[in-house]
Amino acid sequence: MTLYYERIAGWSPIADTFISFFSGQPNCFWLDREHHHDSRFSVIGTGASSESLNIHASEDTLQDLPFAFRPGFVGVVEYSNPDSGPLVVSGITVDRAFVYDHDKRAMFFIGDFHTKELFTEWFHAALLRLAIAGGEAAVYNMNHDAATAFELTAVDLKSKYSANINIALDQISQGEVYQICLTTELEGEFTGDPLALFLRLRRKHQAPYCSYLKVAGVEYLSISPERFLTVSGSRVLSSPIKGTRARSDDVELDKQLMASLISDDKERAENLMIVDLIRNDLSAVCKAESITVEALLAIRSYSTVHQLVSDVSGELRDGMTGFDALAALFPGGSMTGAPKIRACELIDQIEKRQRGAYSGAIGWISGSGDMDLGMVIRTAIFSENSVRIGVGGGITSGSNPEAEHEEIKLKAIALVEAMSASVNW
Repeated sequence: MTLYYERIAGWSPIADTFISFFSGQPNCFWLDREHHHDSRFSVIGTGASSESLNIHASEDTLQDLPFAFRPGFVGVVEYSNPDSGPLVVSGITVDRAFVYDHDKRAMFFIGDFHTKELFTEWFHAALLRLAIAGGEAAVYNMNHDAATAFELTAVDLKSKYSANINIALDQISQGEVYQICLTTELEGEFTGDPLALFLRLRRKHQAPYCSYLKVAGVEYLSISPERFLTVSGSRVLSSPIKGTRARSDDVELDKQLMASLISDDKERAENLMIVDLIRNDLSAVCKAESITVEALLAIRSYSTVHQLVSDVSGELRDGMTGFDALAALFPGGSMTGAPKIRACELIDQIEKRQRGAYSGAIGWISGSGDMDLGMVIRTAIFSENSVRIGVGGGITSGSNPEAEHEEIKLKAIALVEAMSASVNW
């Protein structure tokens, strides 16, 4: 099999195209990167459901493409203890896709085919269909009510979540860990259509890792702000988020909130701990001298929150691939704590449940080991008539249970409000 592509200097609205071509398929994806700060290439497509990362590397002669995406695996990698064995994944094996270049307003059609003639047939059929496409998103919204939930309930109510924090604080005081990420989950029944909700969310919340995935009867709606891992060639990059403040419509108050985040000793210490953890994880697969903190404690602002973000990169050692980097960094340090192994052990003991996709990763992985994965946070997961939304925060010696509980409320607000839900906290 060989990869082929065609580029057109034209534009079909991505929402219309996704609905026209892919939304009716049992497995489909939309990796929406319109508002990504350094890689503005969205990808849409379909394929066969897959629970494996056994993707083959096709002959790739497409070195002139401006993006790293190649057909392979698109889906989620579930959270797991580093000692628990092979990664659990759920996703789609993709052999062809549409890629949108938001900066150049161009479209690419890329596919893995036995011959150039077969690719050309597929490309021409797609062009013919695009010629009559238009308005599908508006029609879809008119005909489908966005998913709503009357009430969501926290799996760990406030008293239990606060008790878990106190257990974590005791472990920190004993020197078991420096930091631990504790989570809970909102769950309830929903009515309406998840894709219609995603169309609403992406308009209102301009997240860099905005994603819609439908696979094996489950729909994932993510407005994640956090990069877990990007691998392009030998370069590896992770961008942990630790530190959150609410935003305000009042410009001056919004500036004050941002300033309070920048100057908060606890938030800064929490972020620095995870930066050190990721540097350590990268040292297992990257050249020691190449590991660099490209941005430290940078403020990045989204629709409802300001967040404190750092960028940590490295160059893979000879013989190492992106798959080795994935194994070394997973699960993401911002969702575990430090030291990672002990934090994960304590998470299992305290939370006493499986996180599943939440705290894992979502995005694409190619056969070469190149990948771009966002953290599965700010994500609603729909299955049959139920919906789940994970929320959590990092606990350090300076944590206050009341303030930590308020922070998880803040992190849930965008999805909760979009679903018009009340929450039993």
